[in-house]
Amino acid sequence: MKGVTISVVIPTYNRAELLRYTLESLRQQTLDKTQFEVIVVDDGGSDNSEAVVKEFADDLNVKYFWQEDDGFRAGKARNIGTAIAVGKYIVYIDTGVLMATYALEEHLRIHQSAAYPTVIIGYVYGFEIDNEMVDKIIDVIDYRDADATINYLHEHKALDIRQRQYDELGENITNWPAPFDILWTCHVSAEREELLKAGLFDEAFNSWGGEDVDLGVRLYLNKNLFTMERTACSFHWPHKKEVADHKESSANAAERIHNKYNLWVTSFYGKDLRDEKYSLNKVIKIFRELEAQSAPKWPPKGKINHRLAERVN
Repeated sequence: MKGVTISVVIPTYNRAELLRYTLESLRQQTLDKTQFEVIVVDDGGSDNSEAVVKEFADDLNVKYFWQEDDGFRAGKARNIGTAIAVGKYIVYIDTGVLMATYALEEHLRIHQSAAYPTVIIGYVYGFEIDNEMVDKIIDVIDYRDADATINYLHEHKALDIRQRQYDELGENITNWPAPFDILWTCHVSAEREELLKAGLFDEAFNSWGGEDVDLGVRLYLNKNLFTMERTACSFHWPHKKEVADHKESSANAAERIHNKYNLWVTSFYGKDLRDEKYSLNKVIKIFRELEAQSAPKWPPKGKINHRLAERVN
């Protein structure tokens, strides 16, 4: 469709009410409605998600696609959405993620001003907060006013779970050794051409976790620049954790990714650090610091590099 530059792809499964919240946030975007489309791909759900999508048809350029229920196939759902998308840039968000009114405008501005193919990691307030924080904010937040809710979550420190990594490693993730490790499709964007070149999501990942980071590795190997942008922000509608610990699933996905690519950075997945749970980039940072501490100093103490001394003199 002429004029569309951004395609927002949303996989969903039996979460009609949360889908309504997400679509409402897209209806309120400051970006001209002719410049973006919304593609909802239902991963075999049986609720009224299609009817919810139709409620927004007068205000959004929105499409609905249903695929047969054959287990967890979020990767395939995103692949379908990307395949039928017409925008130059793809924004992936999850059902239940509500975007700030200016978020799509920011995605477009950053992509269009970038000198290189760029992957944007959006900031997601309230993402993976603990159950105590959920109880604290659930009666205050408002799906009809994403901006006010984001301000409230910011003030009450209901931050993105990745904030700890940003504090420890810096927010310029371009300098991180493995920025792909935080490519989580709750809110990211990339060039459609680059996604197709990378081969899209590996549909063999058919259980929780890993398919997004796996795609991130290939975008990284194809020399896409990774950036985290606070201005492209959103919030994750809070809910109690259904699964308390994804540790085993994450470990299995990490091992699978390393076996697939065998990169020096992925070799740090699963490194033993006294059973402490650290992010991949933090582990690499720790090992680099340990190596630096044990490395011999050069030149050795008490010895003079005579050639260097002669040049200085």
